[in-house]
Amino acid sequence: MPYCLNEPGMIRNLILSLLLCTATVAKAQDTIAFSLKQSYAFLQEDANIIHNSVTLSEFYEKLYQLKKIKKNNVSVLQIGDSHIQADLLSGTTRKLFQLEFGNAGRGLIFPGRVGRTNESGTVHSSSTGLWDAKRIIYTNQPMPIGIGGMTVQTQQAGNSISIKANANELNYSFNKITFFFEKDLSSFNLAVKDSTGQSIAYVGPYTFENSNISRVLLPYSISQAEFQTMQSTHLQKQFTLYGINLENSKPGVLYHSTGGNGAKVKHYTEASLFAEQTAALTPDLIIISLGTNEAIEYPYVDPRFQDQLDTFVNQLKQHNPQAKIILTIPMDFYKKKTRRNPGVEVMRGKLIEYADANGLAFWDLYSVAGGKHAADQWKSSSLLQSDGVHFTKNGYELQGSLLYQALIKGYNEYVRYRYP
Repeated sequence: MPYCLNEPGMIRNLILSLLLCTATVAKAQDTIAFSLKQSYAFLQEDANIIHNSVTLSEFYEKLYQLKKIKKNNVSVLQIGDSHIQADLLSGTTRKLFQLEFGNAGRGLIFPGRVGRTNESGTVHSSSTGLWDAKRIIYTNQPMPIGIGGMTVQTQQAGNSISIKANANELNYSFNKITFFFEKDLSSFNLAVKDSTGQSIAYVGPYTFENSNISRVLLPYSISQAEFQTMQSTHLQKQFTLYGINLENSKPGVLYHSTGGNGAKVKHYTEASLFAEQTAALTPDLIIISLGTNEAIEYPYVDPRFQDQLDTFVNQLKQHNPQAKIILTIPMDFYKKKTRRNPGVEVMRGKLIEYADANGLAFWDLYSVAGGKHAADQWKSSSLLQSDGVHFTKNGYELQGSLLYQALIKGYNEYVRYRYP
C-alpha cells in the first residue's frame, strides 16, 4: 500500500518527530561552542577545566539568564600581578565573554601612564601637572592602596587626568563613571569634560554614595574624557585617585581586572582599601591570579603563604558574600631567564591544597599549559619573553583564551545538567 501523509497516525508521528528535533536543536543552542584560534601539541586541552566547578553554579545561572533574556549585568573581577596589570590575558577573556554574552562596558581601569607604569591597551591615559604615585608593593609608604592596585595623588587644583577608550572589536564608549577616590573634606572636586572641553558632570566629596566612591551618569556616551581638579573651599587640598569604572548602561558582562607589577598575596592583604572597594563592583565571580612572585623567591617559601591567602579570601568574602571565587595556578616559567624553577610546582601544590580544603574552584594552568618544563615549548613557540617569566602578546592571549575555554566548559556542563 503506498504511503499516504493524510493518514492521521502518520501525520501525528511526523509532527512529534519535528517537535522533538526542534527541541533538541533548541537545547543544543543553549550551550556554547568554542575552540582556540591556534592550538599547540603541548597543550592539554582535555585537562582544561575548572576544578570544583559545582561551586560556580550561581555564576553560571546568571550567565545563562543573561544569554537568554539579555537583561542585567554579570560582573567578574580578576585580581593579579604583572600578568594581569598588562591586561593582555584578562583583556582576551573579557573580549570573548563580551562578544558572546554582551558588552556592558570596559569596567575597572587605572591610568597607569599617569602613575609612570604600564596600562591596558584598551585605554590611554595622560595628565597635566604633577601627580605622585604609589604601587601596591610599597604598602609601607604614604597613601593607601585601593581597587586599582596603585594610587595617584595631586595637591594642585587645575591638574587633570585624561582617558581615552581605544576601539577594537568592541565599543568601549561610556555614559556612566564610578570614581574611587579619597572622599573627605580635603578632597578637590572634579569637573568631567568631554573631548571638546565641555563640562558635562561634576564629582566631589559632597555626594552621598558610599565612602570613597562617587558615580555620575553622563548626558550622552563618550569615548574620551578629562577629569580636572577644582578647589571650591579652602579646606580642599588634594585629590587621591584609586581607580575608575566605565560602563555603558547596557546588559552584558563587566569583566574587571586589576593587577600590580611584583604583587604577592600579602600585598593585597596589606592594601587598606582594596577589599572594601571591590564591593562597589558587585562581582559575581572573583578570579585570584597570584603566586608567580612567591614562586620567584624559591628556594625560599614563605611559611605564612596559605595563611595570607586565607586572610585575603576572607577579606573578599566579607565584602562580597555573594561572589564565587576561583584560584588560578601559574604555569611553568624560568628563574633568572633560563634556569628551572621548582618553586612553581611548590606554589601549585599549596594553591590546590588550599582550594580543596576550602571548597574553592581552581584553574590549573600549570597542567593545561603542558606541565613540567612547559616553558621550553612556550619559549620555542615564541610565547614566552626573554626574561623567562612574562609572556609575549600571543602567549597572554592564548592563556586568556584557555581561561575562557575552561569557564565555558563549566558553563556548558551546568546548562546540560540544569536545563536537560
